[in-house]
Amino acid sequence: MATCNQTVDGQTVLSRSVTSLLAVAGGVAVANVYFAQPLLVTMGRDFGMGRAVLGLVVTITQIGYGVGLFLVVPLGDLVDARRLAVVQLVLLAAALVIVGTAGAGGVLLAALAAVGLLAVVVQTLVAYAASLAEPARRGRVVGSVTSGVVIGILLARVVSGAVADLAGWRSVYLLSAALTVAVMVALYLCCRRATGRWPR
Repeated sequence: MATCNQTVDGQTVLSRSVTSLLAVAGGVAVANVYFAQPLLVTMGRDFGMGRAVLGLVVTITQIGYGVGLFLVVPLGDLVDARRLAVVQLVLLAAALVIVGTAGAGGVLLAALAAVGLLAVVVQTLVAYAASLAEPARRGRVVGSVTSGVVIGILLARVVSGAVADLAGWRSVYLLSAALTVAVMVALYLCCRRATGRWPR
């Protein structure tokens, strides 16, 4: 059975593959906050939104993220970080599906707010990685996961624009939902024996 840690020279260390998985998961999650920016014109046309309402598409996602930082992230002090991350990723995937299938502007905005709220799983993943890493490598592990997050932010607009050109803006969110489920399943399977919590 796979676990987050492996034994090297008699010491238990966080495996590189799981560190990479956490980095990818963080990048996939945070990218959702930035996908909409190149898609605003197309979204506005589909839903008949004016410029003022279109501005809310990006703003409400950012507001959701901010609210998540205050309301969701502190839960890491109360519950197991792995379980919290898995639940957040499942709910994030559901919110992404709703965005990708929304038939009304109100539904779209509500789902985007939920996407922002749940994208704070990034913070859970970084803290989880820190709690699993041995002290000597903790800084390197956190740096690797954070790098994945930064790459996700940088690539989000490019990827969303390219995918939307090929298959439409809805496919961006549906594809992201599928990727989110994939990393959630991988995280669950790799770390189901781990008991890491947020560092206190």
